Amino acid sequence: MVAECHSVVTRGIINIAATMEAFDNAHRLIHLDLKGAPPKVSYYEKIFPAFRKWGATGLLIEWEDTFPYEGEVAHIGSSGPSSHGFYSKEDALHILQLAHQNGLMVIPLVQTFGHLEFVLKHKSFQSLREVENYPSSMCPTNPNALNLVKTMVVLEKLENRKPRLFLNHVIAVVKFIQNAFPSLGIIIWDDMLRGISLELLEEYDLGKYVEPMIWHYRAQDNFQLPPDMWDKYSQVFPNFWIASAFKGATGSSKMLPITSYHISNHMAWIKVLNEERGKFKNFRGIAFTGWSRYDHFATICEMLPVSIPCLALCLKSWNDGEFNPTIHESISKELGFSVPTLLNPYP
Repeated sequence: MVAECHSVVTRGIINIAATMEAFDNAHRLIHLDLKGAPPKVSYYEKIFPAFRKWGATGLLIEWEDTFPYEGEVAHIGSSGPSSHGFYSKEDALHILQLAHQNGLMVIPLVQTFGHLEFVLKHKSFQSLREVENYPSSMCPTNPNALNLVKTMVVLEKLENRKPRLFLNHVIAVVKFIQNAFPSLGIIIWDDMLRGISLELLEEYDLGKYVEPMIWHYRAQDNFQLPPDMWDKYSQVFPNFWIASAFKGATGSSKMLPITSYHISNHMAWIKVLNEERGKFKNFRGIAFTGWSRYDHFATICEMLPVSIPCLALCLKSWNDGEFNPTIHESISKELGFSVPTLLNPYP
């Protein structure tokens, strides 16, 4: 992705008041990618109240190998050989309690198909890899995959077409979760759905099972989603979510976020939602994603503490429907800066 300086778009041509009124009841989730530099529990005690103060309503927590798994899969989690002890069962419960105390709902982000390096790197699960030398994705037609995610239904007469393989896997996972936890709603990243035809999505009745989270992290001058996507999704899914980014979207080795880029991403989303959300029954909310690594083996990028100013500015700009010098100055002052924070640390 590009990482040069981007101008920050403000009001543009949209109706700010009408747009913000429509967003009032939508969630604002902060993505915590814990597979890279997971904070100490004491850090959450300080940052969760700030998240809530800035307008967040929930957390999208990607535990990966920091979760205290037990039993047959204990070794893939925080008690495993590749973990540094983050987090114990008590730690995880405390984090959830802190979220509850601060009025933040928690949605766990659990990978079940791709981005499974933290599982498939282990010798005991190598046979489940889609490609032998690459631990990134699981083979959905391997019958032993059922023991890992306890979800897959292998059909005897399965057409050898990628969209159907993917959708069969999704439906199997969803049905298992719904049987185990009937009251849970299920959200799915949308990128694998973008290339699937409307007819196939309707054949699987996917909108009955999941709600898509439509992600796009680019700045406004390069913000582009498939032109037919919104019409297609609106015929399948009554409800939808979106995902923006406040860090981890401009390069896998970046040390500091380019705040102007990320604010521009949020302003672009406001414009698009103003045009497209009316096609759906409900806009559920937004996840402010903050990636720590591009995958389990990648270098760390933009650790959470140095990205807090960018997150605060993105949240405030989202809530107000614009970015302006007053927002810039007030948030910078609240965070203890004597001058406004840099919008681009790479001049």
